[in-house]
Formats: sequence, C-alpha cells, structure tokens
Amino acid sequence: MVQGGGWAATYGGGDSEHASSIQQTRDGGYIVAGETRSFGAGEPDAWALKPPNVWVLKLNPDGTVDWQKVYGGANWDRAYSIHETSDGGYVVAGETSSFGAGRPDFWVLKLRHYGTVEWQKTYGGTDQDEAHSIQQTSDGGYIVTGTTSSFGAGKCDIWVLKLRPDGAVEWQKTYGGGDWDCAYSIHETSDGGYIVAGDTSSFGIGGTAAWVLKLRPDGTVEWQKAHGGANLDRANSIHETNDGGYVVAGLRTMSLGAGGEKIPDIWALKLRPDGTVDWQKTYGKEGWEVANSIQQTSDGGYIMAGETGNAHTGTGTLSISGIKVWVLKLRPDGTVDWQKTYGGGRLDRADSIRETSDGGYIVAGNTSSFGARDGDFWVLKLSPNGSISPSCDFIGNTTTPGIDSNVTVLDTSASVRDSNVRPQDSSARSQDTNGSANILCP
Repeated sequence: MVQGGGWAATYGGGDSEHASSIQQTRDGGYIVAGETRSFGAGEPDAWALKPPNVWVLKLNPDGTVDWQKVYGGANWDRAYSIHETSDGGYVVAGETSSFGAGRPDFWVLKLRHYGTVEWQKTYGGTDQDEAHSIQQTSDGGYIVTGTTSSFGAGKCDIWVLKLRPDGAVEWQKTYGGGDWDCAYSIHETSDGGYIVAGDTSSFGIGGTAAWVLKLRPDGTVEWQKAHGGANLDRANSIHETNDGGYVVAGLRTMSLGAGGEKIPDIWALKLRPDGTVDWQKTYGKEGWEVANSIQQTSDGGYIMAGETGNAHTGTGTLSISGIKVWVLKLRPDGTVDWQKTYGGGRLDRADSIRETSDGGYIVAGNTSSFGARDGDFWVLKLSPNGSISPSCDFIGNTTTPGIDSNVTVLDTSASVRDSNVRPQDSSARSQDTNGSANILCP
C-alpha cells in the first residue's frame, strides 16, 4: 500500500465483518475492532447464520496488517469500542452471550500490545446489557457505558461503570426513567468527571430525544438535558471541546431538517460547558442521513462521519438504498468546510472517525460494495481535504449546507441508582486469524 498518503482497504473472510471503532496508535499505525462471522468459535444455526465473534486488527501505517485476532465463544460476541492504553495495550468493550450471567452482558477485554488477553470480565444481570463505549481514565482505570435492562428504573437504563485498572468495579450507576434510555458514547472530561450521550424515551416532549448527562467524578449528576422534538432524535457520539464545552453528533432526528418527519438527517450540536446550546445544525437532503462519530480537530473545527443514501416512504414503510459513507469537515461555527461520499452501489457505512497525526483522518466501518459480498471491514485513510488517491473512483463531492435548527432543550430528572453487579471472569481464547487485506486505491 502507498506509504505517506491516503489509502483504502477491506479486511475480511468468506462471511460478514463490521468495524465499529478505530484509533491511531502511538506507533503511527491503527487499532480497529468490530465483529466477524468468518472466523472464531460457534456453529451456524438453523438459518445457517454463524454467530459473530469480536475481531481486532492492528494495522501498520500503510494499512497492512501487523496482527489480527478473534475473541469469543459459541454464541454472539461483539465489540463496539476500542482504546489504546497507557501501557501500549488496548481495552475493548462490547457484549457477550457466550459468557456471563445474561443475554447478553457487558464484556470488557484488556489486551496486551500484541493482542493476547491480559484480563477479561463480564458485567451484567439476568436481562440484556450492552457496553457501547469505553475509555481509559487519567487514574489508569476505565469508564464504560451502555444500556441495561437488568438494573435501573425502567425498561432500559443508561449504565455507567467506573473500573479499576484490573477490571474490578469502583462504582456503578444507572440513569433513567420509566421507559427506554440508552447511552452510546462516554468520555472523561478535563475536570475529572464524565460526559455521556445517548437517547431517552422517558423524558422529552413525546418522542425519543437526544440525552446528554454531565457526571461528577463519583458518578453523581452535575446536569442532564434532553434535546429533541416529537419524533426520533438520538446522540451517537460526544467529545469535549477545547473551550470546555461539548460537540455532539449522530442525533438521528426525524423531527427536523430536509428529510421531514419520517426520514432522518444528520444533526450536530455545539454545547457550552453548562449544557446550553451554542449552535445546532442539520445536514441532509431528501434521503437517509445519519452521523455516527464526531471529533474536534486541531484547527478548532470538527470532523464527522456517517452515512447517506436514498430513502423511500412508499406505502408507509421506509426503504433505503445506495447507502454510502459520508464525511463532513466542519468549521468551528458548524458551517461546512468540505464534504465527500465514499462507496459503491451497495451498502457502505462509517461508524468511527479520528484525526491522524498528519492532519488527515482515519475512518472505519463496513462495505458490501467492495470485498466479500456480505460485508467486510472498510478502512479509509483520508488526506486533510478528504481525498485518498487519484486512482479512487468511488469518491463523490456533495453540496449540502448546514441548516440552523432550534429544538426544545429540557432539563431532566432521571432516577440515579447504584447497581450491584459483580464482575465475572470470562474464558475466551484469542486466536490468530488470516483475514485478507485488499487494496482498493493503490
């Protein structure tokens, strides 16, 4: 692969794979995690569907594979988040139905530098518990969030666990009301607390609202706010900004924007440190648009990635087609600096984007247009202006403006409860895999 420039590659086997999280590592390479049905334990069920296992790949700076390993058991195991740790290893969070107490449980694996397991633990009750986001904290421990139906006040609550460096629980709390409340992103903040983003059906004005909670270091709530209209709004990604505020994206709003009431647009909000709105904008046309990842960039703007495609409401049912990766570079005020699509004629989506040390960007997701027909890991290394290589024929330019929105912001009063889960050691073995790496733009 081309060194020192952009590249695009697929990684996979004979079945389906999906990448959920990517990060540049200190050696200039990349760590990417998701799920695979091509490798690992488990046998196909009565519908010939093989359960997924966690798949982690360490990539060199040029996209070639340094190492690749699968982790899992006989049932469904998935990774949603990976983070490089201060010792040069990695921490992975997701869900497991192969180990633990429930169906599924939080699953956290601490990996050494070359992917072998240092420790692995499940956290959960008798119902469904899924971990969606993890980060190492400044004290060497970890903060992890997701959703729980085993504990809390409602049908599903946000669940946050503060872990010690060995995976033992320092504190654990649920946040929610009487309905469905979910978390998809968490980060430690500069004051030692945490910022959490997701959605809530317990609060708001009739629909599902985006929900942002600022927690103190002990997990108590500093402030909590719901943002949304009467339909579906969700926050998929949140990061603290250099002014002490926060940027939020992935709020799949069906209440606002060009898509109207039935088709979502991307929604981004810049929040002040107290959670009030600095600015908010929607991005989209008449199709399906969703943002899954956002980060502030070194120039003070933002990089955001998700998907865009055609949408048809027809006879009252929503059908989507032609989904492509959509990356938008925003200025500090939310206006669009540049925007590009990446994809073929099938399903291509991005779940994670990060700025890289050279001022470009690394993107990870899934493609059915390239690689195996059922879907492969798709990783794109972009230059600072979003280009890859002159040989790439799957890049398109879009011209969608950001439109100011003005949704309701409500203070919420979630019930905060201590939970009492005891972590259990799991026994998944790491196995080397031989997934192929295919160059798309040499």
